[in-house]
Amino acid sequence: MEDSLLVIPKIGLIVISLVIIAILVKIRIQERIGNKFFGIMMVFWSLVISISLNPNILDNIIDSTQLDNRAQVLLIISIGVIIYTLYSQTIKTRNISGNFYLLIRKTAIDNFKREFKDIIKDPIDVLIVITAKDEEKSIGKVIDSIRSLQFSFTYKILVINDGSSDDTENIARLKNVLVVNHIFNLGIGGATKTGFYVAKILQPKIVINIDADGQHDPRFILQMISKIKDENIDMVYGSRFYKDTEYETSMIRFIGNKFYTKLVNRITGLSLTDVNTGYRAVSFEKLDSIFFFSETNFAIELAIRAARNGLKISEIPTLSVTRAYGESQFHKIEKFLSYNINVQKQIFNANYRRKTPIEKALVN
Repeated sequence: MEDSLLVIPKIGLIVISLVIIAILVKIRIQERIGNKFFGIMMVFWSLVISISLNPNILDNIIDSTQLDNRAQVLLIISIGVIIYTLYSQTIKTRNISGNFYLLIRKTAIDNFKREFKDIIKDPIDVLIVITAKDEEKSIGKVIDSIRSLQFSFTYKILVINDGSSDDTENIARLKNVLVVNHIFNLGIGGATKTGFYVAKILQPKIVINIDADGQHDPRFILQMISKIKDENIDMVYGSRFYKDTEYETSMIRFIGNKFYTKLVNRITGLSLTDVNTGYRAVSFEKLDSIFFFSETNFAIELAIRAARNGLKISEIPTLSVTRAYGESQFHKIEKFLSYNINVQKQIFNANYRRKTPIEKALVN
């Protein structure tokens, strides 16, 4: 009687396994899952059928692995399958996200080429890139402050409107500057990367990054350019903390920036004081050497890549003020916490990831 009762769940498990295998075969034929995932699932459910027909298989595994009982064997197998499934889904999600970002960026750059086809052919010495999201109250003032300096060299101002929901794009256009419009917010890293891609089209001698919130004094652009042209420097950081400064920030941001700056210095051998500054200059010839993957926060990855690729890096003290309008990317505690997690990803990207053919094609 007991044996007949045990047969029922065995048959049920076998039937369920066969149904799942049939479903897997169907969706594999439809190319909705990859070969690796299909193979792992087929092995797992075939093993389930085999164990249902002959439970002694587990005893053999127990003997060879010195585990205590069948439950441990099944638990280990199940955990292995779950980990692989989660890993596969993570890779798939990352690829989908990467393709989406590439589509947004490519569309924006293609539109830029069509809109400014007559202007982009003009040779320039410097490209000043301003990345902006919801900065309608400050973007016009930043552009005006740059133009008020009346530089002797030829330059263009490029605004990367990163999915703003306010009037940032229209104000930039009214100021008669170059504008690249992301229809979706990619993040500070994604916007900066788009600026570098456009720089590859315009081919200036030097690329300057400056924030749209008005905290950076554009008068230091000349000093940055002088460092690159006269001292043969490849990349210059405009530090908010190089010397005593009136720049004010929250204690947690100040400590965080100090910690990660020292971490980067320890990893690379640099002597920076402000790795997270949005004020920097880089020689056009070295753009490919600082290519980064991160779409959100990217400063740590950029610094590590620059150092590892042998760029000559310098830093100058700058005057900065606390933003008068809008909110910092770290205005919420969850943003600050996610940044700390993102740092690990940046370090991994800098050490192990290389540019893919699709990403290379975008800059050509």
